[in-house]
Amino acid sequence: MPLVSAGMELKQLETFLVVARHLHFTRAARELGYVQSSVTAHIKALEAELGVALFERLGRRVTLTEPGRELCGHARALLGQAEQAREAVRDAGEDPHQVRGTLRVAAPESLCAYHLPPVLRAMRTRFPLLRLAFQPAGRGPLLDALAEGTLDAGFLQEEAVDSPGVRAERMRRELLRLVCRPEHPLAGKPLVSTAELAGETVLLLEPGCVQRVVMERELSRAGLSPQTIEFFSLKALRRCAAAGLGVGLAPASSVDEEIARGELAVLPWEHEPVLDIFFVRHAARAMTPAVRELAGLARELWSEAEPRT
Repeated sequence: MPLVSAGMELKQLETFLVVARHLHFTRAARELGYVQSSVTAHIKALEAELGVALFERLGRRVTLTEPGRELCGHARALLGQAEQAREAVRDAGEDPHQVRGTLRVAAPESLCAYHLPPVLRAMRTRFPLLRLAFQPAGRGPLLDALAEGTLDAGFLQEEAVDSPGVRAERMRRELLRLVCRPEHPLAGKPLVSTAELAGETVLLLEPGCVQRVVMERELSRAGLSPQTIEFFSLKALRRCAAAGLGVGLAPASSVDEEIARGELAVLPWEHEPVLDIFFVRHAARAMTPAVRELAGLARELWSEAEPRT
C-alpha cells in the first residue's frame, strides 16, 4: 500500500505531523486550535485512507509506528510544496498594502517580550491586511515547525544555528547577565569567579534552553555541581533571583528593568557570555515579500540597538 494517496487531505497531514511531534493528542489539539475529537478524526481518516496504523497507543503513551515514521518525511515534503504553490499564487503581482493571508512566526519567550514588538508593529504598518500569527517556541519545536511547513519564519537566541534545511541569518548580539538579589554577598565584589558559585543555588531554565547550556558548561569547566532549581519560565527565574533563592543567567534585555528598579543586581562574573539572535527560515522555500520584509525590518531596527560588551 503506497504511503501517499490522492484521498489524503493537507489538513490531515498537518495534524499528523503535529501529533507526531508532540506524541500527544491533547497538546496537538491545543497547538492547532482544534478540539481533540477533530484531531482524532483526522488521524483515523488518514489511517483509513492509507490502510495502516500510524500511531500505537500504549496506555497513556503514544508512539509512531514504522509506517508513521515513514510518512513524516513525505508529509513534510507535500505540505512544503503546497505552501510554495499558495505563496506563488498569492504574492504574484501583489502590492504590499494589498497582501492578505497569514504570516506564521515563532520565537523564544525573551525575544517575544523584549525584541520583537517593534518589528511586528512595523510589519502591521507595511502589510495592513496581512494576519500575523505569532507564538512562543523554543529551538526544537521551532525548527520542527519550519521543517514541517507549519511556520513561515522564526527567530532564535543561540550561540549558533546549524540545522539541515534551515537558513539562518545573524541579526544582533544578546548579552547574558548573571543576576541575584542586590543584598547578595557576591554583589559587592569587583569580580566573581565561577569557583565562587560552588556554594550558591543556581537557577536554571528547562533543559535545551541556551542559557542553561551556557551555565552548565561553565560550571562543568570549573568542576562544580552546585544545588540547582529548575524553572520553565524566564519571568519566574528572574523573580526568584530577586527574592533571594539563588543566582541565575538571563538575557540582558529581560532584566534591564529590574536592575534599574533596584530589584536585581548584576554579578561581575569573570565569564561574559554573548549569544546571537538569528532569523531562521526553510532553506528550500522561496522568500515571500512578507518574509523578506520581516527580515529586513528586524535587521534595520535591531542594528540601531546593537549592545556593546
